[in-house]
Amino acid sequence: MNKTIKLICLTVITLLTFSTVSFGQVYKLKSTAYTYMYKINDYSWSGWDEWKETTVLITIDLNKQRITIYSQEMQVYDVAENEGEHYDSDGDETLSLYCVDKNGITCRIRLVKLISQGGRNQLYVDYSDMKWVYNVYFLD
Repeated sequence: MNKTIKLICLTVITLLTFSTVSFGQVYKLKSTAYTYMYKINDYSWSGWDEWKETTVLITIDLNKQRITIYSQEMQVYDVAENEGEHYDSDGDETLSLYCVDKNGITCRIRLVKLISQGGRNQLYVDYSDMKWVYNVYFLD
């Protein structure tokens, strides 16, 4: 296993702590809700839309360095670079991954543990003109 995969594995486990740790190479998450925002012009974004319930399966495959979101249209992202982990002033933890989608368009996927909100986990997909976020939890 190369150093990048080990770093991603360790960071995901550290970032999104869960009670039953599985040392497999594929992590499965399930969403409970999502929302989105879009770029209005060069200077401003819309606000976040209202949360909508959803039960989308999300997999993080460390062997393939791939994230797949099984929404109505399947989303496949290859990890190009692990941009690292950071903490904000509230203690919230973020792992940022620079990715490329199946159409060759770059985006950033962020795995966030909101310590300030009781440890809620979220997965953000950020493009230059649109962003969406899922509230997620780990499956066994």
